Amino acid sequence: MKFTVVTPSFGQLRYLRLNAASVADQRAPGIEVEHIVQDGGSKDGTRDWLKGQPLITAVPEADEGMYDAINRGIIKGTGEVFSWLNCDEQYLPGTLAAVKAYFEQHPEVDMVAGDTIVVDAQGEYQCHRKAVVPTTGILRLGRTPVQS
Repeated sequence: MKFTVVTPSFGQLRYLRLNAASVADQRAPGIEVEHIVQDGGSKDGTRDWLKGQPLITAVPEADEGMYDAINRGIIKGTGEVFSWLNCDEQYLPGTLAAVKAYFEQHPEVDMVAGDTIVVDAQGEYQCHRKAVVPTTGILRLGRTPVQS
């Protein structure tokens, strides 16, 4: 299964390094990962760092903010499954393997969401947030929740 992970970036190199490592660690047999980093013009060394990252498709171009960057990355992606992961976010080990297994067991499902573990700048656990998933009634009526 091929995953496209889009990361919108702007001046977040210190976090992007950890983000990229967590995405790279998702690669496993049967899991192909395309990581697209849409950088909106960082001046903190992000562009130079991205040039040395063979597992990342770096797209340095001006955008109109985070959601525009996410949309631009999704348009460029070629995966069967699309995700976005902000610079200051990381996948836990095995995340994409779990998503793959779920989709294989539930082919009728089009979208999955996961819980979030919040840590501070030192990596100390702060809290656990449950995923908020749109109700099937909203989706069945043809209404798609969007955030702008």
